[in-house]
Amino acid sequence: MQSSKYLSKCVLGTAALGGIWGAIDKEESVSAILLALEYGIEALDTAPAYADAEEIVGTALKKWRGRMPQINTKVGRLKCYATDEGIYDYTPLGMERSVQESLTTLGVEAIDVLFLHDPDAIAQDTDIELVFKQMQKFKQAGYAKKIGIGGNLPDWFKQYDFASIFDVVMEFNRLDACCKDALITSIPYYKANNIQFYSASPLHMGLLGNKYQEFVDTLPVWMDKKSIEKAKQIKKIADKYKLSLPSMAHRFILSIPEDFKMVIGPGNSEQLLKTLFDIQGGALPEQVFKEIMNSDTI
Repeated sequence: MQSSKYLSKCVLGTAALGGIWGAIDKEESVSAILLALEYGIEALDTAPAYADAEEIVGTALKKWRGRMPQINTKVGRLKCYATDEGIYDYTPLGMERSVQESLTTLGVEAIDVLFLHDPDAIAQDTDIELVFKQMQKFKQAGYAKKIGIGGNLPDWFKQYDFASIFDVVMEFNRLDACCKDALITSIPYYKANNIQFYSASPLHMGLLGNKYQEFVDTLPVWMDKKSIEKAKQIKKIADKYKLSLPSMAHRFILSIPEDFKMVIGPGNSEQLLKTLFDIQGGALPEQVFKEIMNSDTI
């Protein structure tokens, strides 16, 4: 598979490869990252909070002999091994310590995009301007080439002038075949403010992937029923056109005529290859894309 305009739109997320969703084989995760780089993926996204992901990325980078990919990581949420195990430190000292540890673990001198992780977890009585200043210090000191916000923004957060500070914003579950909210809200705003947009979790946390039937049968506590109903509508469209649900979901995002990055999240080499095959398919036929856009999924 040759690098293409579709592949250059993609960033390899490493949460699943790091073990945050369950047990992994570290060597297999390293192999998956190297495979992604060989196929033309040009950017990796990781975080201290993604279990062993930073360590795995660092190991892969030591073995990689090609062009250095873009390396993104996060600060504010500390290392943990379960998605519901949130450990946070947004103090200047804690953030400084975390970034230094990330640089060492990844084996890089600077991070391409350093995201402030999980803004929704920041307490409203936090001195948010102090947090912003610390993020700016990382950029000024050369530890980060760009700074961003990694996570969906709480409403209270929007009263602050973050648009003049951050270069990138990454949201999840707000731009996929189940939810197109970002097309109406986020993308126009970020485009107007010259902020790059990343859309994470193109399969809506697995609902549009290999977790579809499991989630339909048993609603996860962290997912709303509305998302399940939307996914059922999307599944009908996939069946109608004889497309696999994850393939159609990935290609739907590639069909959107906007400039943004899609963060993919395979858990192993097999899932990675399936995702890369989806991407190779490129944009959906216009009729399929229109049906998804016109479905009751907003």
